[in-house]
Amino acid sequence: MLHATGTALLGVLLLAVLAAGQAVMRSRWRFWCRECGQLFQMPWYRLLFCRHVHEDWLLRCPHCGHRGWCTARKSEKERR
Repeated sequence: MLHATGTALLGVLLLAVLAAGQAVMRSRWRFWCRECGQLFQMPWYRLLFCRHVHEDWLLRCPHCGHRGWCTARKSEKERR
């Protein structure tokens, strides 16, 4: 029983580390606000549980305060 619990905890920890790593990578992206047209970046911890569909993320723009879908703009290096 103890072995199964340890394995499950290790799996959860691994998933958490992978999710945090993805959020850190995405924090380098810039997001385009469809309301005001500004580009902005978000800290990784704000992106960790945000809803997204492909390149569109449900975020609040730090410039105009609009909450809506913002399109991710990856750098040229990340597109390759």
